[in-house]
Amino acid sequence: MDKSDIIESLNDLIQITEDSHDGYRRSAEDAKDSDIQSLFRDLSTQRESMVRELQDLVAQLGGQPTDSGTMLAGAHRFFVDLKSAVTGQDREAILREVERGESEAIRRHENVLSQPLPADIAAIVRRHLDRFQADRNRMTALKRAA
Repeated sequence: MDKSDIIESLNDLIQITEDSHDGYRRSAEDAKDSDIQSLFRDLSTQRESMVRELQDLVAQLGGQPTDSGTMLAGAHRFFVDLKSAVTGQDREAILREVERGESEAIRRHENVLSQPLPADIAAIVRRHLDRFQADRNRMTALKRAA
């Protein structure tokens, strides 16, 4: 994988992670349950940090890091559905939509990791993937308890 392919892949991860950051931030503002507000704020903060780390990697590689999300296809549907679920206050629906969005981010991270990457970049992408997986598992457990 050449440098431009790595930059393109990292920018894709920046976009989905930025979508996640923005979606959680907006949904935290609309949520009525304080525990969901807190959870979404925490996830938004985590995602913001992940975006900055990926942007730093792109810049170190000499690329231009993207500074916005995609809001296309699956990511857009996820956050529109999440917003609707939050507004409707159906706790199980909210958690189901978060779980679905985490799955999309996981899919994209796994796709990037299936390509040959320098070890240091692969380690960061793997750490981000682990975070998304842990958060998806957390949503699954919360959904079952709802």
